[in-house]
Amino acid sequence: MFGSSVYICIGIMIALGIILPVSLTVWWLIRKHERLTTVLLGAATWLAFAIMLESTIHSIVYLLFPSIFENTVTYVIYAALMAGIFEETGRFLVIKFLLKKRNNKETAISHGIGHGGFEALFIMAYSGIQYLVYAIMIDQGKLQAMIDEVAKAGVDTSSLEALPEQIAAIGPMSIGLGFLERSFAMLIHIGMSILVFYAVKKSKIGFFFLAIALHALFDVPAAIYQKGLISLPVIECFMAVYSVIFFVIVYKKLYNGYTTDEEVTTSA
Repeated sequence: MFGSSVYICIGIMIALGIILPVSLTVWWLIRKHERLTTVLLGAATWLAFAIMLESTIHSIVYLLFPSIFENTVTYVIYAALMAGIFEETGRFLVIKFLLKKRNNKETAISHGIGHGGFEALFIMAYSGIQYLVYAIMIDQGKLQAMIDEVAKAGVDTSSLEALPEQIAAIGPMSIGLGFLERSFAMLIHIGMSILVFYAVKKSKIGFFFLAIALHALFDVPAAIYQKGLISLPVIECFMAVYSVIFFVIVYKKLYNGYTTDEEVTTSA
Protein backbone atom coordinates (compact mmCIF):
# COMPACT_ATOMS: atom_id res chain seq x y z
CA MET A 1 0.00 0.00 0.00
CA PHE A 2 1.38 3.40 -0.97
CA GLY A 3 1.90 6.13 1.59
CA SER A 4 0.54 9.64 1.32
CA SER A 5 3.95 10.89 0.14
CA VAL A 6 3.59 8.95 -3.11
CA TYR A 7 0.20 10.51 -3.82
CA ILE A 8 1.54 13.97 -3.00
CA CYS A 9 4.45 13.47 -5.39
CA ILE A 10 2.12 12.28 -8.14
CA GLY A 11 -0.03 15.36 -7.56
CA ILE A 12 3.02 17.61 -7.85
CA MET A 13 4.03 15.80 -11.04
CA ILE A 14 0.62 16.46 -12.59
CA ALA A 15 0.63 20.10 -11.43
CA LEU A 16 4.10 20.80 -12.85
CA GLY A 17 3.14 19.18 -16.14
CA ILE A 18 0.30 21.67 -16.42
CA ILE A 19 1.98 24.74 -14.92
CA LEU A 20 5.11 24.63 -17.11
CA PRO A 21 3.46 24.87 -20.55
CA VAL A 22 0.44 26.93 -19.47
CA SER A 23 2.42 29.59 -17.60
CA LEU A 24 4.95 29.92 -20.42
CA THR A 25 2.15 30.19 -22.98
CA VAL A 26 0.27 32.87 -21.02
CA TRP A 27 3.45 34.86 -20.38
CA TRP A 28 4.48 34.75 -24.05
CA LEU A 29 1.05 35.59 -25.46
CA ILE A 30 0.68 38.60 -23.16
CA ARG A 31 4.24 39.82 -23.65
CA LYS A 32 4.26 39.58 -27.44
CA HIS A 33 0.53 39.84 -28.20
CA GLU A 34 0.78 36.55 -30.07
CA ARG A 35 -2.11 34.37 -31.19
CA LEU A 36 -3.21 31.35 -29.17
CA THR A 37 -4.00 29.52 -32.41
CA THR A 38 -0.29 29.43 -33.28
CA VAL A 39 0.47 27.73 -29.96
CA LEU A 40 -2.39 25.30 -30.49
CA LEU A 41 -1.10 24.45 -33.96
CA GLY A 42 2.26 23.68 -32.37
CA ALA A 43 0.54 21.33 -29.94
CA ALA A 44 -1.39 19.72 -32.80
CA THR A 45 1.89 19.21 -34.68
CA TRP A 46 3.33 17.11 -31.87
CA LEU A 47 0.11 15.16 -31.33
CA ALA A 48 -0.39 14.35 -35.01
CA PHE A 49 3.18 13.59 -36.05
CA ALA A 50 4.84 12.27 -32.88
CA ILE A 51 1.97 10.39 -31.25
CA MET A 52 -0.37 9.38 -34.05
CA LEU A 53 1.75 8.98 -37.18
CA GLU A 54 5.15 8.07 -35.73
CA SER A 55 3.68 5.59 -33.24
CA THR A 56 1.68 3.93 -36.01
CA ILE A 57 4.78 3.54 -38.18
CA HIS A 58 6.71 2.13 -35.20
CA SER A 59 4.06 -0.56 -34.76
CA ILE A 60 4.18 -1.50 -38.44
CA VAL A 61 7.98 -1.57 -38.58
CA TYR A 62 8.11 -3.67 -35.41
CA LEU A 63 5.81 -6.27 -36.99
CA LEU A 64 7.72 -6.35 -40.28
CA PHE A 65 11.30 -5.87 -39.08
CA PRO A 66 11.60 -6.84 -35.39
CA SER A 67 15.35 -7.30 -35.74
CA ILE A 68 15.75 -3.52 -35.93
CA PHE A 69 14.57 -3.24 -32.33
CA GLU A 70 16.73 -6.13 -31.12
CA ASN A 71 20.06 -4.77 -32.34
CA THR A 72 21.32 -1.79 -30.32
CA VAL A 73 23.00 0.05 -33.20
CA THR A 74 20.09 -0.25 -35.63
CA TYR A 75 17.59 0.62 -32.90
CA VAL A 76 19.43 3.79 -31.87
CA ILE A 77 19.78 4.96 -35.48
CA TYR A 78 16.17 4.10 -36.29
CA ALA A 79 14.63 5.66 -33.17
CA ALA A 80 16.63 8.88 -33.40
CA LEU A 81 16.02 9.38 -37.13
CA MET A 82 12.31 8.62 -36.91
CA ALA A 83 11.86 11.22 -34.18
CA GLY A 84 13.74 13.81 -36.20
CA ILE A 85 12.02 13.05 -39.50
CA PHE A 86 8.45 12.95 -38.21
CA GLU A 87 8.55 15.91 -35.82
CA GLU A 88 10.50 18.22 -38.10
CA THR A 89 8.46 17.28 -41.16
CA GLY A 90 5.32 18.03 -39.18
CA ARG A 91 6.79 21.34 -38.10
CA PHE A 92 7.74 22.15 -41.70
CA LEU A 93 4.29 21.36 -43.13
CA VAL A 94 2.40 23.30 -40.46
CA ILE A 95 4.59 26.39 -40.78
CA LYS A 96 4.56 26.28 -44.59
CA PHE A 97 0.85 25.70 -45.13
CA LEU A 98 -1.11 26.52 -41.96
CA LEU A 99 1.06 29.41 -40.81
CA LYS A 100 2.01 30.69 -44.25
CA LYS A 101 0.50 34.15 -43.63
CA ARG A 102 2.23 34.62 -40.28
CA ASN A 103 5.68 35.94 -41.11
CA ASN A 104 6.64 37.62 -37.85
CA LYS A 105 9.46 35.81 -36.08
CA GLU A 106 7.45 35.49 -32.85
CA THR A 107 5.36 32.89 -34.68
CA ALA A 108 8.31 30.49 -34.51
CA ILE A 109 8.53 30.68 -30.73
CA SER A 110 4.75 30.45 -30.33
CA HIS A 111 4.74 27.25 -32.38
CA GLY A 112 7.69 25.85 -30.41
CA ILE A 113 5.99 26.57 -27.10
CA GLY A 114 2.90 24.72 -28.28
CA HIS A 115 4.90 21.78 -29.64
CA GLY A 116 7.15 21.32 -26.62
CA GLY A 117 4.50 22.41 -24.14
CA PHE A 118 1.99 19.80 -25.21
CA GLU A 119 4.71 17.15 -25.05
CA ALA A 120 5.46 18.23 -21.46
CA LEU A 121 1.75 18.19 -20.64
CA PHE A 122 1.40 14.70 -22.09
CA ILE A 123 4.51 13.20 -20.51
CA MET A 124 4.17 14.71 -17.04
CA ALA A 125 0.48 15.47 -16.46
CA TYR A 126 -1.08 12.65 -18.47
CA SER A 127 1.43 10.09 -17.18
CA GLY A 128 0.85 11.39 -13.65
CA ILE A 129 -2.89 10.85 -13.99
CA GLN A 130 -2.24 7.31 -15.20
CA TYR A 131 0.04 6.65 -12.23
CA LEU A 132 -2.62 8.03 -9.90
CA VAL A 133 -5.28 5.71 -11.30
CA TYR A 134 -3.00 2.68 -11.09
CA ALA A 135 -1.88 3.59 -7.56
CA ILE A 136 -5.51 3.65 -6.43
CA MET A 137 -6.13 0.32 -8.15
CA ILE A 138 -3.11 -1.23 -6.45
CA ASP A 139 -4.19 0.06 -3.04
CA GLN A 140 -7.64 -1.39 -3.64
CA GLY A 141 -6.20 -4.73 -4.75
CA LYS A 142 -7.65 -4.46 -8.26
CA LEU A 143 -4.45 -4.47 -10.32
CA GLN A 144 -3.87 -8.22 -10.10
CA ALA A 145 -7.34 -8.90 -11.48
CA MET A 146 -6.51 -6.67 -14.46
CA ILE A 147 -3.21 -8.49 -14.98
CA ASP A 148 -5.01 -11.85 -14.95
CA GLU A 149 -7.54 -10.65 -17.53
CA VAL A 150 -4.82 -9.30 -19.80
CA ALA A 151 -2.83 -12.54 -19.46
CA LYS A 152 -5.88 -14.57 -20.50
CA ALA A 153 -6.01 -12.55 -23.71
CA GLY A 154 -2.43 -13.58 -24.45
CA VAL A 155 -1.02 -10.07 -24.05
CA ASP A 156 2.31 -9.40 -22.35
CA THR A 157 1.74 -8.21 -18.77
CA SER A 158 5.30 -7.24 -17.85
CA SER A 159 4.57 -3.50 -18.02
CA LEU A 160 1.58 -3.88 -15.68
CA GLU A 161 3.56 -6.06 -13.28
CA ALA A 162 6.29 -3.41 -13.08
CA LEU A 163 3.85 -0.64 -12.10
CA PRO A 164 3.99 -1.07 -8.29
CA GLU A 165 7.77 -0.68 -8.31
CA GLN A 166 7.64 2.26 -10.72
CA ILE A 167 5.03 4.11 -8.68
CA ALA A 168 6.86 3.46 -5.41
CA ALA A 169 9.99 5.02 -6.94
CA ILE A 170 8.23 8.34 -7.62
CA GLY A 171 9.74 10.96 -5.34
CA PRO A 172 11.06 14.53 -5.23
CA MET A 173 14.26 13.60 -7.07
CA SER A 174 12.55 11.85 -9.98
CA ILE A 175 9.98 14.64 -10.29
CA GLY A 176 12.69 17.31 -10.22
CA LEU A 177 14.69 15.53 -12.91
CA GLY A 178 11.57 15.04 -14.98
CA PHE A 179 10.72 18.73 -14.73
CA LEU A 180 14.23 19.75 -15.78
CA GLU A 181 14.15 17.26 -18.64
CA ARG A 182 10.88 18.69 -19.96
CA SER A 183 12.19 22.25 -19.58
CA PHE A 184 15.27 21.47 -21.66
CA ALA A 185 13.15 19.56 -24.19
CA MET A 186 10.90 22.62 -24.57
CA LEU A 187 13.99 24.71 -25.22
CA ILE A 188 14.95 22.29 -27.99
CA HIS A 189 11.47 22.42 -29.53
CA ILE A 190 11.41 26.21 -29.51
CA GLY A 191 14.84 26.25 -31.13
CA MET A 192 13.75 23.71 -33.74
CA SER A 193 10.69 25.78 -34.58
CA ILE A 194 12.95 28.81 -35.10
CA LEU A 195 15.21 26.75 -37.37
CA VAL A 196 12.37 25.32 -39.47
CA PHE A 197 10.54 28.67 -39.55
CA TYR A 198 13.68 30.21 -41.00
CA ALA A 199 13.97 27.37 -43.53
CA VAL A 200 10.40 27.93 -44.72
CA LYS A 201 10.22 31.72 -44.73
CA LYS A 202 13.64 32.20 -46.31
CA SER A 203 13.25 29.23 -48.71
CA LYS A 204 16.42 27.59 -47.40
CA ILE A 205 15.59 23.88 -47.37
CA GLY A 206 19.02 23.01 -46.02
CA PHE A 207 17.99 24.33 -42.60
CA PHE A 208 15.08 21.87 -42.59
CA PHE A 209 17.41 18.91 -43.10
CA LEU A 210 19.73 20.38 -40.48
CA ALA A 211 16.79 20.40 -38.05
CA ILE A 212 16.15 16.70 -38.72
CA ALA A 213 19.82 15.86 -38.11
CA LEU A 214 20.10 17.94 -34.93
CA HIS A 215 16.83 16.55 -33.57
CA ALA A 216 18.01 13.00 -34.25
CA LEU A 217 21.31 13.70 -32.51
CA PHE A 218 19.45 15.05 -29.48
CA ASP A 219 17.48 11.78 -29.22
CA VAL A 220 20.49 9.44 -29.52
CA PRO A 221 21.31 9.31 -25.76
CA ALA A 222 17.68 8.55 -24.89
CA ALA A 223 17.65 5.65 -27.35
CA ILE A 224 20.91 4.33 -25.90
CA TYR A 225 19.45 4.66 -22.39
CA GLN A 226 16.47 2.54 -23.41
CA LYS A 227 18.96 -0.22 -24.18
CA GLY A 228 20.41 0.14 -20.69
CA LEU A 229 23.86 1.28 -21.81
CA ILE A 230 24.02 4.69 -20.11
CA SER A 231 22.61 6.14 -16.91
CA LEU A 232 19.85 8.72 -16.53
CA PRO A 233 22.16 11.44 -15.11
CA VAL A 234 24.28 11.21 -18.27
CA ILE A 235 21.20 11.88 -20.40
CA GLU A 236 20.13 14.81 -18.23
CA CYS A 237 23.57 16.42 -18.48
CA PHE A 238 23.65 15.93 -22.24
CA MET A 239 20.16 17.40 -22.66
CA ALA A 240 21.04 20.43 -20.55
CA VAL A 241 24.24 21.27 -22.41
CA TYR A 242 22.90 20.44 -25.89
CA SER A 243 19.61 22.31 -25.53
CA VAL A 244 21.13 25.48 -24.09
CA ILE A 245 23.92 25.68 -26.69
CA PHE A 246 21.54 24.91 -29.55
CA PHE A 247 18.93 27.43 -28.44
CA VAL A 248 21.43 30.23 -27.86
CA ILE A 249 22.92 29.74 -31.33
CA VAL A 250 19.63 29.68 -33.27
CA TYR A 251 18.19 32.51 -31.18
CA LYS A 252 21.16 34.80 -31.77
CA LYS A 253 21.91 33.86 -35.37
CA LEU A 254 18.45 33.22 -36.83
CA TYR A 255 15.79 34.71 -34.54
CA ASN A 256 17.49 38.00 -33.70
CA GLY A 257 18.72 38.41 -37.27
CA TYR A 258 15.39 37.56 -38.90
CA THR A 259 13.63 40.20 -40.96
CA THR A 260 10.61 39.89 -43.24
CA ASP A 261 10.71 40.96 -46.88
CA GLU A 262 8.44 43.88 -46.00
CA GLU A 263 10.88 45.09 -43.36
CA VAL A 264 13.79 44.87 -45.78
CA THR A 265 11.86 46.85 -48.43
CA THR A 266 10.86 49.52 -45.91
CA SER A 267 14.38 49.96 -44.56
CA ALA A 268 15.73 50.27 -48.10
